[in-house]
Amino acid sequence: MHMTVERVSYLHENEIMELIDNIKHALRPSEPEEAFEVRQAVTYVRGGNVHSFSYDASGRVVSAEIGNDDITEAEVTLSFDRLDADCTCNKTDWCAHRAAAVFHLYLQFHSLTDWMHEWRRTETDQMAFKISDRTPEAWNNVLARSMNPIRVIALRENPAVFIHKFSLIEQDLAPLYPYEWEWKPFFDIYIRLHALEAAWPYVSFHLGEESSTFSHGKWYVKNWLSDQLGKLKDNIHSIASKPRLFETDPFHENLQRKVRTFALEQSGLFYKRFQTYQLFWQYLFTNQSLRERERALLDTEYASSASIFIAFFHVLQDQEEDLKKLTYDVKQENFSEWLALAELADQHEKTDALSLIMHVLLPLMEDYLTNRVPLPRRPAFVRKIDGLLETADFPEQQREQMFSYYGESGIDVYADFLVERERFSEWAALMHRYRVPYDVTEAGGLNVALAADPASVLPLLHLYATHFIKERNRQSYRRAVRLFKKMKMSAKKSGKHEFWNRYVETVREKNRRLRALIEEMEKGNLYL
Repeated sequence: MHMTVERVSYLHENEIMELIDNIKHALRPSEPEEAFEVRQAVTYVRGGNVHSFSYDASGRVVSAEIGNDDITEAEVTLSFDRLDADCTCNKTDWCAHRAAAVFHLYLQFHSLTDWMHEWRRTETDQMAFKISDRTPEAWNNVLARSMNPIRVIALRENPAVFIHKFSLIEQDLAPLYPYEWEWKPFFDIYIRLHALEAAWPYVSFHLGEESSTFSHGKWYVKNWLSDQLGKLKDNIHSIASKPRLFETDPFHENLQRKVRTFALEQSGLFYKRFQTYQLFWQYLFTNQSLRERERALLDTEYASSASIFIAFFHVLQDQEEDLKKLTYDVKQENFSEWLALAELADQHEKTDALSLIMHVLLPLMEDYLTNRVPLPRRPAFVRKIDGLLETADFPEQQREQMFSYYGESGIDVYADFLVERERFSEWAALMHRYRVPYDVTEAGGLNVALAADPASVLPLLHLYATHFIKERNRQSYRRAVRLFKKMKMSAKKSGKHEFWNRYVETVREKNRRLRALIEEMEKGNLYL
């Protein structure tokens, strides 16, 4: 019997609404595969891919084909008596084809867009109901499900997509925050930990320790990670600054397990995992007996992979003898991990622990710098190492010897080292040897050297002035004259008037054909 789709939809509105409710409860928006079936069904309907409708009034059955004009993907049969649907795709549960046939009928008198909003909201309502059961288990179950979109994201997916998916998750979680202000930081900590755990494979893939290239995608991911750690830190400080509630004890215990699991069982980006673990045990879990229990647990259950975390507790508790025993296992492979611990000791003025760690790392320094640190990062690495050696009270002779290992990467740091000790002749020789550009020299110790020992830097300034003159343009001539003025002041301060005037005459004679230079020198009034 021929009957229009609108007529069928009108006659069986109640049955269609029941089928719609069945879809709503069978396909959950939090499950990626089930949510995909709903989105695919909506795509079929909006793309006009549901057609060839026929209605059998005697059997109260509707048949439809799903597909485009050229290819039929499936044939669907809806039974209004059984409130069920069959599909030739042979899936046992609700599939995109069955849902598309129901949606097509529903769309005749209702808004499919409104239904989609309601369908997504039901999951949020269910999560809110579960969150109201204020237990770590309830929070973990809801948050683990909510993070599925970033847990299943492909490693090579565009970071903009990753950021967008997470922003949608945050929007869905916003109504679930507890009303009480003292519980809000706890809930946010759980969100950040679940986000880090779910996204860690993706984040580690894009910010791998061996990668030194820049891209906007990597910048997005790096900012996201910094944002999560920053919010963790703020919430931890917020909780630590207030009296502890009795009701939060189960959450504290659960957080200890979650942080330990995250720090030790995830891979890659060790420094960030260590930073996360450090935040909790340094600021939130400050009880001495609690730290001893955690250290003992690490020592028994995670001894093979947790030595650096055990050492962390030794540093916090000033247990240098126990720390020394662990340093026997320091190798090139875990150099970066121990370096992170050295930075922690520096931050908290644990000088003895810092000295112990740096003495162990020193023999491995050259190989690590050469083989593991990318060239663009080496100057910053050298500055960090030298700062740690200085704080650890290493002899200056030993610090200076290290600069021979650093090579050109250590020029800036070595220059500062020489200036601080007023060794200006050696500083000028260093600038000359490595042909450091004038702008870098000027921003460094040039003015200090001119004020303290002008005679030592006159040869260096002469080289820079000669270089500017060779560029053969008026702007460079002006720069050369500015250098001559600095040299003039130095000569005046040293009482070398006759020497300086002969020098100016020699420069003028040598470059007498450079009329623009001579003009600039006359304007500069260089004679004493």
